[in-house]
Amino acid sequence: MKKAIKQVARQIAQEPLETLRQAGKQVVGEVQKPMEVAPSTPEAPRVSPGVPLEEKKRIQTRDTRLIQALEEEIKDIRKQKEVEEAERMQEEEPQKIEKRKPLPSVPTKPSRRLFAFGAKAQAEKQKTRVEKPLPPSG
Repeated sequence: MKKAIKQVARQIAQEPLETLRQAGKQVVGEVQKPMEVAPSTPEAPRVSPGVPLEEKKRIQTRDTRLIQALEEEIKDIRKQKEVEEAERMQEEEPQKIEKRKPLPSVPTKPSRRLFAFGAKAQAEKQKTRVEKPLPPSG
């Protein structure tokens, strides 16, 4: 009885670890050894050996036409992107020129203050101010 309880306890204790191992395999995938691939020649068509030669040639010509069509489409897309980029640059160019222009200088009025006026000069006068006696009236 004790052995069975211990065995069940061990099994329960190992269960979370086992689920983690399984989850890791499910997320990452199991590492498999790469299969050995026989070297193939690039000219060899990828058609089963039971297909007649005429069918192989037809498939090969169709494949080459498809590849050429796709290459042409890629070239067209590149040209279209270049044209759009050039148009965008032409639209942005006047805006950049406007940003580069210096702002016009606005003439300001000259200061009306003279050297002896102002808060600082007033404070200096107050420091050196001496009360002058008034002449007797009379």
